[in-house]
Amino acid sequence: MTEPTDISRRAFVGGTAVAAAAATIATAAQGAAPPPAPAGQKVPTIFASGGGFFPQAWETSLMPEYLLGLSGSKRPKICWLGPASGESAANFETFARGMETHPCEVRHFNIYQPETLDFANYLMGMDIVFVGGGSTRNMMTLWRDWGFDKALKTAWEAGVVMSGGSAGLICWFQSGLTDSFPKVLAPVGGLGFLPGSTNPHYNVRPDRISQYRKFIADGSIDSPGIALENDAAVLYRGTEMVEIVSTRKAAKAFRLTRTATGFEEVPLPVRYLGV
Repeated sequence: MTEPTDISRRAFVGGTAVAAAAATIATAAQGAAPPPAPAGQKVPTIFASGGGFFPQAWETSLMPEYLLGLSGSKRPKICWLGPASGESAANFETFARGMETHPCEVRHFNIYQPETLDFANYLMGMDIVFVGGGSTRNMMTLWRDWGFDKALKTAWEAGVVMSGGSAGLICWFQSGLTDSFPKVLAPVGGLGFLPGSTNPHYNVRPDRISQYRKFIADGSIDSPGIALENDAAVLYRGTEMVEIVSTRKAAKAFRLTRTATGFEEVPLPVRYLGV
């Protein structure tokens, strides 16, 4: 038997490494796939995170794949909405750069300089709407004043996937806990597409936990509530929760319910999208 040369050894090792990496990516991609929607139906869908959407440079991308897989399109059109950040150009660029390696078309609808006043028609031309983070209170005020909230509901009911993180999580519920106010966390009203309330960044600062519990207990925030740590996201079809997923193995989620004596908090199952 011919003894392998140093070059052939390197080729074998390199080829094995490439094959292993490809297998890991393929497995991760399978794990990142969302549950299939009912066949032949456009179901109102919301997928939003408690914070953290794009991976670090050295990590496998999981959440964008999951989101794009919800659209049913090979090259979905995804519209970024940024009123919570004052339509920050830097925030949009970050989002656009994060999505540029994925098969999609990224648009930006700027509420301060609207390219059309037929909001519903514009949004109905999208496959996905992604709401960026920032001040939930300011965003809700703008949307209601412009009537943009009604257009979002029309598009959601027609099957355009609604998504986002932080403020882009809170906005879909009846209410949530926001840091839109100086130095304090306070209740804020949302669009009410989903029942109850939510609280993002549950692992970031201790008062997010204590204040949410307090407001659930005293009725200032709607019950039941769902609290998501960073790197966890929830999928709803219609108004029913389908699953909670994460891109970090330790990321947690909780359901809080008002009781006669205060509140009850229970952990929810979280599916890790990686391998």
